[in-house]
Amino acid sequence: MKTIITFFCVFILVSAAIQADVYVKGIVHIEGGYRYGHNVPDIDVVNEWWFDENKVTFMSTGWQLESASTDWRFTLDKERERIIVVNLSKKSFVEVPLQMSLLSHVDQSTAEWLNEFQIDGKVEETGEKVTIHQKECDVYEVSERMIRKDDRFYDRKRAVMATSDVSFDWQIVNELYHWISSFFNPQQSYLSELKKLKGFVFASNDVLFKRGSQIKWSFKVLEISQKKAPENIYDICKDFNKKEKFTPGDLLYMRGIVYPSPSY
Repeated sequence: MKTIITFFCVFILVSAAIQADVYVKGIVHIEGGYRYGHNVPDIDVVNEWWFDENKVTFMSTGWQLESASTDWRFTLDKERERIIVVNLSKKSFVEVPLQMSLLSHVDQSTAEWLNEFQIDGKVEETGEKVTIHQKECDVYEVSERMIRKDDRFYDRKRAVMATSDVSFDWQIVNELYHWISSFFNPQQSYLSELKKLKGFVFASNDVLFKRGSQIKWSFKVLEISQKKAPENIYDICKDFNKKEKFTPGDLLYMRGIVYPSPSY
């Protein structure tokens, strides 16, 4: 009898583990200070990821980008060959088949505007290592810049700590981030540089040089666990309105999730 009970207990635990997805939660902490004529408080933004086989959903809530608050959810579903971009604040979404050109989801004037941008940068492996959540992470130095019509308006310096010793597909996250940034013409040299950075980012320290000032923020992972994913976390949100195209504002907000430009 004890053997049977033990078997069923193990079976239940194994079944639960098989059904559970991987959940990751982190916090972006933006330092406050005197900026643009105002004293602003510190801000914490929540980043969350859900991982299933060949799927990832990434949510970022609480950003104040270009003077507007915005919460977003992105799903890359390689099984169904699509990306779903959800504006949680406006309850709308755009569904993009992976085989289609990104420019098929913007109008002609927006496509011409996007051609004015470039993203470039460099990644250096420092050889240093730090331990975070009992994982050994490699330390990288990353510099990134954005140019529009020869105007270099965005410079970011980063210390990034990442590890590939995780129980989920960290490369699918990079695929999603690269898709978001691809609207803004990342240079081929920069894409080659990004391949040096291997693993999921457990922590980072960033300095943004913008409009003659510095904005500092940091990121750190708070939780990695296995749990049952919420309903429709990888699917289209119920009762949300479908949009066929992205507006320039949508694209700026999306870019700001990967290349933050906090305006508060």
